[in-house]
Amino acid sequence: MPLQSQAPLAEAAVQKTHNNTPVSDTVAKEKNKVPLLPYHIVLSIIFSAGLISAAFATIPDCDEVFNYWEPTHYLSYGNGLQTWEYSPVYAIRSWLYVGVHSLITLPFSRVPSINKSHIFLILRTILAGTASVSQAELYDALSRSVSPTVGLLFILISVPSAGMFQAMPAYLPSSFAMYFVMFGMAEFLKTPASLPRALTYFSIAGFLGWPFCLALVAPQFLLWAFEDGKARGAIGLIQHVARSTISPLFVLATVVGVDSLAYRKLVFVPLNIVLYNVFGGSDRGPDLYGTEPWWYYFANLSLNFNLMAAVAFASIFLLALTLAILPTGATRQQVVLLLPFYLWLGVFSLQPHKEERFMFPAYPALCINAAMSMNWVNDFVLFLGCKLKFKPKTARAFGASVVTVMLATSALISTSRTIAVTTAYSAPKTIYRFDRSLSGNICFGKEWYRFPSSYFLPVGARPRFIKSAFAGLLPGTFAEAETPFRDGTWKVPENMNDLNREDYSKYIPIEECDYLVDSYFSGREEHIESLEPNYILDLENWDRVTCQKFLDAARTPFLSRALWLPDLVYRDRRVWGEYCILRNKQKRRT
Repeated sequence: MPLQSQAPLAEAAVQKTHNNTPVSDTVAKEKNKVPLLPYHIVLSIIFSAGLISAAFATIPDCDEVFNYWEPTHYLSYGNGLQTWEYSPVYAIRSWLYVGVHSLITLPFSRVPSINKSHIFLILRTILAGTASVSQAELYDALSRSVSPTVGLLFILISVPSAGMFQAMPAYLPSSFAMYFVMFGMAEFLKTPASLPRALTYFSIAGFLGWPFCLALVAPQFLLWAFEDGKARGAIGLIQHVARSTISPLFVLATVVGVDSLAYRKLVFVPLNIVLYNVFGGSDRGPDLYGTEPWWYYFANLSLNFNLMAAVAFASIFLLALTLAILPTGATRQQVVLLLPFYLWLGVFSLQPHKEERFMFPAYPALCINAAMSMNWVNDFVLFLGCKLKFKPKTARAFGASVVTVMLATSALISTSRTIAVTTAYSAPKTIYRFDRSLSGNICFGKEWYRFPSSYFLPVGARPRFIKSAFAGLLPGTFAEAETPFRDGTWKVPENMNDLNREDYSKYIPIEECDYLVDSYFSGREEHIESLEPNYILDLENWDRVTCQKFLDAARTPFLSRALWLPDLVYRDRRVWGEYCILRNKQKRRT
């Protein structure tokens, strides 16, 4: 079925209603499917945004630190924290995934003038750069296959969004999967589609990244199979698919081979991930780490995409309205492009355990839905202008104004959200840059989940945990290695379990701490005096090395913590606490 853009056709209908004038140059450009902005300009814009996110985005998820930054630090420097997921007994994390990232940073880590925090930023920049290229590829494919207007709207929605700001530089399989799903979708949208390349990208996203992301490509793959089957016949389709699976099988063999070599036993990590998360049983599985209500993702996406989230949610209804009212209708490709977002949102909303990062692979799909919805909104305005006998120029100007106001409002809200988060919660990532003389045991109690990784500690420092009110399983440590061979990848660590059952061997006595990272919020009572005292106020035993302000979310009104607004617009009602590195006075005396 030929792909057509709705906006130029509606515009042409308005012109024809008035004076039978020919289709304008803009319509002709839409029909020729020429992107409205050159590829290199779009890539530059996206990458500029990616550089900012790499430098300033926070790390809101401790899973990113403990399961990816720490194993990568272990491969690069011979020490780091180890979670139960990396025990060969469970093997639900891929050493190939972290190994590739470790190799990428290897040349930089051998330069004496580059410290570990620089390596952290370099890797984040590479991740943001990969995300930028995949996003630009998807823009180009949308522009050429669906509509130049939809392609441009996709960029105008995705680039300023708070959600993409957080997802682009995140060192997570869900972000990695997002990159390669975009690459694969771009290949599928091209005419003719390159099935081998598309399947290769999808296999990298699923086997090396996150296996659940393959659900996002099912609708488009089925559409391709339907259309290719009509052209080639059933036998031709099967032969085509069979020939195209060589690269995916190679990707799978590489993942299995490298991970099995690292664990020293045959493992299939993607399958282990699915078995644990879906078939783990009632006494284990992701629900042990917290559950959320069904509306969690609706609220989270509304914070990260604001107006565009609402527009994306409404895309199926706008499609129905388009099919019922507009003479131009919609193409099969447009209908199929709407499905992945709804499929992903529906499946993950049904799961009790929910986390923001689980939505990362679907962010591009959300932006596509919103882009097509905004295109249809413009169609409706032009259609109404036609019915109300407006001049074509007036109808076009009004439609453009409605779309521009909505996009600008969304971008401003997203920028406000991004500033609010980065100014409120950056202390755990930035506080270490003020003192590079840290050494010995750097301890974490109630602030264990905000540790930004060993990349922020000097070479002679090691992260350690003291007992707090938290009663779950904390990471242990890899066996430190001075040689290039990291036998911690295959040695079974002691006292690990997949039940989130607390292990007291993970703690050290507070007397052994050289430094302590802690927070203090005035006006709060100590939860359990013996476990979480206010160390910052204990001037007899602890010196303040450096402190930064940190948002007291419990005492800050919702609007003030959700968005940043200048004082001229809204009085700053944020309440601040302190986030500090403390030095043990007793250790100094000895």
